[in-house]
Formats: sequence, structure tokens, C-alpha cells
Amino acid sequence: MGCVKPGAFLQHVEPYSTINYGFALLTQHPNASQVGCGTRGAAGPCPVWDGENIYLADSSKDGSTAVTGKTQWPGVTTISDVTPGIISVADVVRLAKMHPSGPKRTKITLGGWSDYARLGSAANGVKAAKLMAKFVAYTFAHGVDIDMEHITPYSRMDDEFGALIAFITQLREEFKSVGDNWSKTANQRISALQSQSKGAKNAAQRNWYTVNINHLKEVAAMPAPHLEISWTTRFNAFVPSKDFPDRFNYLLPEGGFPDEGKLDFETDNEGTWFWPQVAHIVDTVNIMAYDVGEYGGKPFKLDFAAILDNFAKYGNVPPAKINLGFEPGPQAAGGKWEGQAADEAAAQEMVAKQTSGGAAIWAINPTPNKYNASIHCPETAQALKDILKPSFAYGTAPVFTKTSNGWWPSTTEESFII
Repeated sequence: MGCVKPGAFLQHVEPYSTINYGFALLTQHPNASQVGCGTRGAAGPCPVWDGENIYLADSSKDGSTAVTGKTQWPGVTTISDVTPGIISVADVVRLAKMHPSGPKRTKITLGGWSDYARLGSAANGVKAAKLMAKFVAYTFAHGVDIDMEHITPYSRMDDEFGALIAFITQLREEFKSVGDNWSKTANQRISALQSQSKGAKNAAQRNWYTVNINHLKEVAAMPAPHLEISWTTRFNAFVPSKDFPDRFNYLLPEGGFPDEGKLDFETDNEGTWFWPQVAHIVDTVNIMAYDVGEYGGKPFKLDFAAILDNFAKYGNVPPAKINLGFEPGPQAAGGKWEGQAADEAAAQEMVAKQTSGGAAIWAINPTPNKYNASIHCPETAQALKDILKPSFAYGTAPVFTKTSNGWWPSTTEESFII
């Protein structure tokens, strides 16, 4: 919802080859402090998705709906009449493609820590896939990242794993159509912008239309990119048997370690419930190797090599599909960042042993505060870039006109003022 600040954006995303824009939401009332379903403490309602809209904020806020399933006016999302959310995300996608260091892929993330809403059924999974495909088509993004972190507890209420399988399966089918119509959709969007630009009231508005129209002409002239589906999950999506202590093989002994029978992660082996059915159509797996928590007042310490081995051995996930995720700075649930040196060492081992396709970092733009995540994240990202040397995924990088300020190169600074 809101406008992108081009200068800050171009600076922050420089180390990355792919960025995930988060979050698109299923819930009408996102609440980042909610930690479960129910009426006590910080828990809250976990309703079934309404089957109508993909949201970017609380539904009470103007412009919160990113894309709707409505088929009758008012409110139908078309290529000529897009939502403010589509405009904002499309600007992010455009800026990433026009980055001065070369194009970067951009996906839209569905879910996230505050998205306490359930798909609830395979039928809803299909509906959500159609809407997310439209979101991708109208923003010209490179795909969808799935960050649904509450699948196991929801599976006790509905067939949540079946819903997710249906969502992923339908999304891959929808992406075929999106790709087939890529240039056609770009040209339709160009026509809409050309018509709307006649109502521009000042130089800044005219320049916004100019940069988007010119960029979309380049988009229309190129083949459709590979449209990616990625799954973001936790470090324990694939683990050994339930026998103690084997199932905690991903914990280093110098950190916290649970007593037998005293701790269970309900998401242990979550991937086994749906990954075999969709492994052939999911391109990337992002492992959240953070927010692991603590036991007895002592933070757990993750064994990154064991995590990667678990995904390969027990999940049969090809290493090339995996990004190992780090969170520099403070972490939730009592977790403690292992430090930049440990992240660099893990990256060097991944390269040497080819146990991962790359790394992921949460987040590109953490809010500046006394905990310095806004400093640690970019520093770690740059260090990992130097080690991993990431490149544009899925073929030769396309060549887009580059921007240094978010506008078309011929645009002057004086014309930015609205």
C-alpha cells in the first residue's frame, strides 16, 4: 500500500539477486503480536479465508485489497482498473528490474507471521491460486513465495495440507496462462496507462506514466520469465525419527538442549505432509534457520550443516533448490543470532560442499532501532554476496534500461516534485 522510495530501495536491494515482497495476506485483520488461535494472552481468531480478496493490510483501511475475486462491479480488478496495491508492487518489480547493478527477480510473498487465516479447503486453495496468479500477471512479478507458518495447527481444524497442495498445483497451472499472455498483458497495461496519462496534472505524474510505459514496452518485447514458486519453511520441516535425542540433531550441544519428553515442536516433519505431492512444481525452498527459541533460559544454537542434510536426506529436497535463511540481529521466541562470522562460515561451507543453492536473509529493510538489525542485515547480505556470488536465476539475465533514481534516465530531478 504506499509508495516506494526509489533511492532507499535501490540501495537496500543491491546485494540480492531475488527479493520477496511481503506480505500479501489472507486475513482481514493482520496482527503481528498474535501468537496462536484462541482467546487467551496474545492469541486471537483464526478464521477461514473469505475466498474473495488478497489483502495487504487490515480490510478496514482504504486500498487494503490487492486483488479481488469479484466478477461484478464495483471493485472488479482488471488490467485497466488496478488497485493501489498492484500499483505499489508493480513499482517494486519495475525498480528491481531497472536496478543499476542489473535486474533482480521479485516474487510476492503470501502469508507471514501475522497471517492467522486458514485456507480451509482445496476449493479455497484453487481460488487463492487464481487471485495470486492475477496479482503476478498485473505486476509482472516473477512468481509467488509461500510463507504459511501455521499449517500444522490448522490441519487439526481443516484439511489445510490438502488446501496447500491444491493451491500450489493450481498456481503452477495458472502460471502457464500468465506466461503465455505475458506480452499481451503488458501491451494492455501500456494502453491503459497511455489513456490515463492524459489526466496527469503535473510533471511528476507525467514522468510516472512515462517511466512505466517505457519500461513495459521493454517487458512486452521480451519472453516471459520463468514464474517461480517458492516455499518458506522452518528448520524442522524435515527431521529424523521422533526418538530422543535424534530428532534434535539440528541443535548444537553448546546451546540449549531440551530434556527428554520436555519439548516438542508441533511443526516437526511438516514438509512430509505435502512436499512429495508438489516437489516437482516448487522451484525453491527457503529455510528459516532462526527464531528457534530457547530452553531453560539458554538459546538454542542451530547446526546449519545438519539442517541442510535433513532436508536432503529426509525430505529428498535437491540442494540446488534450497536457500538457507539467516536473521541478523534480534530474533523472536528467545532465539539469538549466531553472528555474521558464523553466517559467513556456513556460506563458505555451502559453496565448498554444494549443499545449498544460496542464502536468504530476513530482512532487506528492518526498522532502524537500538538493536541494529538495520545495520547487521545489509552488512551480512554484502558479505554473503561476496562468498556466494549469486546470479540471475533461470536463464540469461534480461537487459532493461537502468535507473539511478527510479525514473527514466532522461527525467530531471526538478520534475520529481508533485
